[in-house]
Amino acid sequence: MLLGTQAYAQLAVGAGYLRAMDNVKATNGNSSSSTDAENGFYLGASYNIPIAGVLGVAPGFYVDMLFQHKDTNGGSSYLNYTGGSRYTEVDLNIPVNLTLKFGVGSNASIVAFAGPVFQYTVMARSTFNAAVSILGINISDGTAYNHLDAQNGDTNPFNIYLGGGAGVQVGDLQFIVGYDYSMLNRMNTKNFDGYDSRRGNLKVGVNFAF
Repeated sequence: MLLGTQAYAQLAVGAGYLRAMDNVKATNGNSSSSTDAENGFYLGASYNIPIAGVLGVAPGFYVDMLFQHKDTNGGSSYLNYTGGSRYTEVDLNIPVNLTLKFGVGSNASIVAFAGPVFQYTVMARSTFNAAVSILGINISDGTAYNHLDAQNGDTNPFNIYLGGGAGVQVGDLQFIVGYDYSMLNRMNTKNFDGYDSRRGNLKVGVNFAF
């Protein structure tokens, strides 16, 4: 195995699959919790700047799109529903990762990265085709619920994630797997105190490195 590094800045543009897992816990003495999953995709770019040897820093920008569709009856202490719902979310993300890149042979490298991701949610909306109760608020058939609404929304638009990942670069293609976990409470505690919401994001994607 031959270890090496490329001593020049490199732009990587990519996209991939995204799976978000939300865990909501009561913090007011109630031990109940609920877990939801959303699937979607991300796309964006990063710019890797060498610092020394195999070490670099890679600021970037990418967009998440998440979707969820439910057609059932059920719920928890956080969300109760009868019928179906459709959820759509769009997030803007700025990662600032430290990177490692080791050359393996003449045309392949092992890459790894870790650091914070600053996220701002620009849309989080549910549309219901039946009766729904979110933390005690009843929503009628066909109503759209804005999770970012300043007066009634349940989601804090700003969050910071900490995570990382690794992958393999062959030629100009990078195959990447990463995971991020939110450091801040996603719940809008101004409207809904007594709950703590954390998200984990699993990302699997392909980058094209220039």
